[in-house]
Amino acid sequence: MAAMAISIYLLIRRTETTLTSTTTASTSLRWNSTGVTIAGITGSSGSSSNQLHTPYHLTLDSSDSLYIGDSDNHRVQKYLKGASTGTTIAGQNATPTTALNNLNYPTGVIVDSNGNIYIADTNNNRVMFWSNGASSGTQIAGSSKKPTGKKIDTLNQF
Repeated sequence: MAAMAISIYLLIRRTETTLTSTTTASTSLRWNSTGVTIAGITGSSGSSSNQLHTPYHLTLDSSDSLYIGDSDNHRVQKYLKGASTGTTIAGQNATPTTALNNLNYPTGVIVDSNGNIYIADTNNNRVMFWSNGASSGTQIAGSSKKPTGKKIDTLNQF
């Protein structure tokens, strides 16, 4: 038994790990000199799923889906990566009201890591929270001033 323990000990002692690491970083960025339309139709506003009217703010989620505050359509549009049409995920293409399923000129949109969205509902003087997939939101802040943008940190703190 002692011989077996010594053999295992020697086997463990003779196993070695070698780590090699290198770090190189480039700090230069290069932008394409030609712009590409990725949402909406150049020179044309409207309320169809492939159109925007006064897009005010945009953000990306972890899947590179694009969220746009489509202000004059009183909605938030979500464009999946590579899609040519968007889906209304908050608000309605309608006359704006203060109802919790409506927005009035959204100017700020933030998406957290769970897919929930926070919206600066500017002309309703409030900040709305919409759970992922919900058909209406919850007012989480209101003010006599008009909110125009919000941020969420890496801990999903508003």
